[in-house]
Amino acid sequence: MKGAVVWITGLPSAGKSALAERVCRRLALEATPSVLLDGDAVRAELRPRPGYDEAARANFYETLANLAAMLARQGLVVLVPATAHRRAFRAMARAVAPRFVEVYVNTPSATCAARDAKGLYAAVREGQVAGLPGVDIAYEPPEAPEVIASGGHDEDALEKIVRALA
Repeated sequence: MKGAVVWITGLPSAGKSALAERVCRRLALEATPSVLLDGDAVRAELRPRPGYDEAARANFYETLANLAAMLARQGLVVLVPATAHRRAFRAMARAVAPRFVEVYVNTPSATCAARDAKGLYAAVREGQVAGLPGVDIAYEPPEAPEVIASGGHDEDALEKIVRALA
């Protein structure tokens, strides 16, 4: 396999990270060099920590896309579970990647809210947080993703991702 960026998008708590971790384990079994760049984990490491206004999000996703593309050009499969709620963010990531696979984790908003470990959906409802994609700001689903997953444990989607990388 050649280097590629696999951008896994969907609503917060849709199962993006769970799917990415499963793909990463599967690629390791096949001795395919891969790395996981979870959007939340990368955000937590950056200093200063990026904000959540539109300009800060655009800058963060540009940084994440460029980092993923740089690693992919070195032959790694880079799994990027990150909401990237605007199609333009994902289009920019596609434009800089040597190969790009867009995966849409299509989980209903009610399901995401019910399993929200971070409490973000409740915080928005209570007025403590603003700017949650799919709740109080728009989430633009992909128009033509290479793979659509029904959640983080979708076996069929996992197989389709691995085939898309072959």
